[in-house]
Amino acid sequence: MQIKTFVFAASLSLLTNFSLPAFAQTPASSIQEAEKINNVKKLLDITGSRNLSRKIITQLIDSLKAEYPQAPAKFWDTFMAELKQDEMIDEYIPIYSKYFTNEEIKGIIAFYETPLGKKTLAVIPQISKESTAIGIRYGKQAAERALEKLKKEGYISPDK
Repeated sequence: MQIKTFVFAASLSLLTNFSLPAFAQTPASSIQEAEKINNVKKLLDITGSRNLSRKIITQLIDSLKAEYPQAPAKFWDTFMAELKQDEMIDEYIPIYSKYFTNEEIKGIIAFYETPLGKKTLAVIPQISKESTAIGIRYGKQAAERALEKLKKEGYISPDK
């Protein structure tokens, strides 16, 4: 008798665990999820992600054109047509949803709609550019110092 009870309890447990997610999706949570998706899209628009991804795509194409000069212009036109920016932006939504609640996304949007938030968005590209330059310079200096130490320790011959 105990085995039948155990099997029944185990079956009920498995059924409940695998069925709950299906029942958990209520109309209210669907509405909340739709609102969150819309808020993420709004955040991506406010932060200029669409324009940034367009610039990145253009830079990618320019780089690829230089690497593959034999490719005809028709290929690049077709390639650009196949890069569906809206689909790519939609791929960002789960990433933001993973790390932020809807309330947090609303808070970020509210910040970016303030004068300070607008200024932040305006200066971030310049801050990134200048920070990248510092990182490159610092990396080069660190590499030079490391090479110098390795030369002194005999790991690298002085003529290299």
